[in-house]
Amino acid sequence: MTTQSLNLKGLVFLVADANPYFSRIVVGLLRSFGANSVAEVRNSFDAIRTLNAQKVDILLCDDKLPPHGGLQVTHAIRRKADNENRIVPILIMAGDTRETVIKIARDAGANMVIAKPLSPSSLFDRLSWIAFNPRQFVETATYYGPDRRFKIEGYPGGVGRRKGDKAQPVAAESGPTMVQSEIDNLFKSARVGQS
Repeated sequence: MTTQSLNLKGLVFLVADANPYFSRIVVGLLRSFGANSVAEVRNSFDAIRTLNAQKVDILLCDDKLPPHGGLQVTHAIRRKADNENRIVPILIMAGDTRETVIKIARDAGANMVIAKPLSPSSLFDRLSWIAFNPRQFVETATYYGPDRRFKIEGYPGGVGRRKGDKAQPVAAESGPTMVQSEIDNLFKSARVGQS
């Protein structure tokens, strides 16, 4: 959890969920965090219509939003080059948060996936992450959205595939090193359950 304060006052939120009871809970959580401008829609047509009619700062969209689904809404927002909401942060709310679902949402252009039912702390954490750790947007022939890499720990061969990727130098060796027999003994001990 971040120690920085999160000021949601003045931001425009759009909550897109077919379930009015769940939607009211999300709106209540956002208001408790200080949001004073929250709109609600119940289907993908109204979500796109609202996004075309006004500037939205953050979209919270159910992955099963009828009739098309939240991932199709996300894809439609991201692929339309003249849409002023093309770079809006999108949180996909999903009951199923298996790795495959998260990868599909990521590849559609979602910033994050948040598990349903939402807890106040999980929603606050995701909003804080978006506010304090924004990711650069990437455009390729098949994708437009936030950089799908959360952190860069080095590129294969030391060079990235994108034009903006800079070479990542490998640090010089420091401190004592282990010889191969010491490394083998560590693994041998682990296999037989010794420490």
